[in-house]
Amino acid sequence: MQKATIIFMLILVPLICFAENYSLEELINIGLEHSFPIKQETVNLQNSSSQFRSSLYGILPQVTAGVNKTKSYDPSETDWNDSGYLNISKSFFMNDPSYYNVRTSIYSMKNAELSFDETRKQIAYYIFSNYLNILELQETLAIQEKNLELQNKIKSNIKVQYETGDKSLLELKKSEISLLDYEIALNEASNSLSKTRKELFTYLNIEDEGFDFEKPEFKLDLHKTDFQTNNTLLKKYYSLEINKLSHFQTVMALFPSVSIGYNLVHNDSDDLGSFSNYNRNSQSISLSASWNIFGIFDNLERASRSKRNLKILRLDYEKTIKDNSSELTNLYNDLETLKKSYDLYEEKLSLAEETLKMARENYRFGIISLLDLDSSKIEYQNTLLDRIQVYYQLMKIQEKINLLQSNKILDKF
Repeated sequence: MQKATIIFMLILVPLICFAENYSLEELINIGLEHSFPIKQETVNLQNSSSQFRSSLYGILPQVTAGVNKTKSYDPSETDWNDSGYLNISKSFFMNDPSYYNVRTSIYSMKNAELSFDETRKQIAYYIFSNYLNILELQETLAIQEKNLELQNKIKSNIKVQYETGDKSLLELKKSEISLLDYEIALNEASNSLSKTRKELFTYLNIEDEGFDFEKPEFKLDLHKTDFQTNNTLLKKYYSLEINKLSHFQTVMALFPSVSIGYNLVHNDSDDLGSFSNYNRNSQSISLSASWNIFGIFDNLERASRSKRNLKILRLDYEKTIKDNSSELTNLYNDLETLKKSYDLYEEKLSLAEETLKMARENYRFGIISLLDLDSSKIEYQNTLLDRIQVYYQLMKIQEKINLLQSNKILDKF
């Protein structure tokens, strides 16, 4: 029984090892958890929440409490004197910074949330794009290997025919050049695959176990929508609101500063626990107005600069809407063009496959040479290569449209 179990495990373990693959969703989840950009955005989001809480604390009154223990050097006083105090004060004035700090921190927190969401989408798209690049390079490498093998056979056949006088030296040299081209293409595809794979796993901050990549399912959506908004545009909107607040605060500085204050003091030099004795309390209220007469010129310049900056930000906001709308239109046009190209390559591949079948039949009956058959095989392989490239470009463009509109990448991220 134990022997049978050991044999079963020896068979099962290799199968388990070879069955392991990388999935796109798995790698994206790893990137969203371990990549440096998401860690940085997480800290920024936490800091923005902290700044918002700090701004709320700025609204609270100033409360000061303390105790004192003193002793006089007068020989007649030998005891220590105990005292305690409580001071509560709050001032209200027209250009109170605490109000602007709260409003600004709210907009900043919203921007941080948008930035966090956008970073997640950027990470998902980056991993998705590199994942597809690896799949494309793997398929390209496999096709280039077959092409090189076929070109080697073609070159050998032409060399034999050249030696028998059936082919010219020019044809032989052309076949040698074609062979070099395929060797170059194979070498570049191999290097690109190795480099792209290494870049992806370095970005994910994990070791590459060398597993295969699963091919994701792809559903093409040609439905067009007009540009509405995205995270980038919303961030600019909130930044514009922050600058509006800053401009308003600058304008308010042109007017007299009016403030009202309230002050409550409790000072007990005898008994710290007798806070209920109101005779030792001091309460006051104050109302004041002031105007820095010569400072008005500086404030006017500040208001002018603020107004000009605000105008530029509005123009930038409007320009971003137009640019994004134009980019979305171009992406939809690219998607339609690639879809047409893909359909044409599908048709071309079908014809190339039929031609290859005919070439095999003709070769079997001796109508064409082995050289012609191998040429038909290479033509089929190159058509397959072109279709593969367009297929992966289609997937990238569709998700790039989602990224531009800040929709979910792959309907998940």
